[in-house]
Amino acid sequence: MGTTRSRNVVVIRFDDSDRTYRALSQLKKADADGLIDVHAAVIVERKADGSLDVADGTDHQIGEGITKGSLIGLLVGILGGPFGLLLGWGAGALIGGVIDADKASETDAVIGAFTKTVPPGRNALITDVTETRESVIDTDAAADGGTVTRRPAHEVLDEIEAAAAAAEAARDAASAKLRAEKRAERREEFHERWGRIRHGVHL
Repeated sequence: MGTTRSRNVVVIRFDDSDRTYRALSQLKKADADGLIDVHAAVIVERKADGSLDVADGTDHQIGEGITKGSLIGLLVGILGGPFGLLLGWGAGALIGGVIDADKASETDAVIGAFTKTVPPGRNALITDVTETRESVIDTDAAADGGTVTRRPAHEVLDEIEAAAAAAEAARDAASAKLRAEKRAERREEFHERWGRIRHGVHL
């Protein structure tokens, strides 16, 4: 029988922010040693307004990191980071109501789990990784008192697609409402102008 390999999105959080950077170094070493295959990884910190700050510099990310089209980049956007622009959203779209954080926590298994994993004022390491043994990451994280949240990558992708569809539907609904309001304004303006002309010219 062959070795089972699974691709997962893993979020690792520590009470001490410095340990998150150490976990990234350990992740890089495990990847270099061939124990895991890291597709992308990045350190993020949630601000008080719900948005995510992404650590600057290539030393704080691996592989694609948060580049356009990467699974991690899209997930960061959904979780409230500035890279929501990749999906056509503005910063803080999650908090702004396109996807409400509380509702996500209650109804969406993946997004809700990750939302609660990175509370305001804390940082976390988010990685897209293929694993043969989950213990490689779990053991290192546990040794430093870390909390690990893991979901299959295909489930994360499913929710990203659903979130993108919901955002598109919300944008379409907002555009339709705006067009209807503009039409109503134009009709009102027409009647006002026509009334002034009729009274002025005495038709």
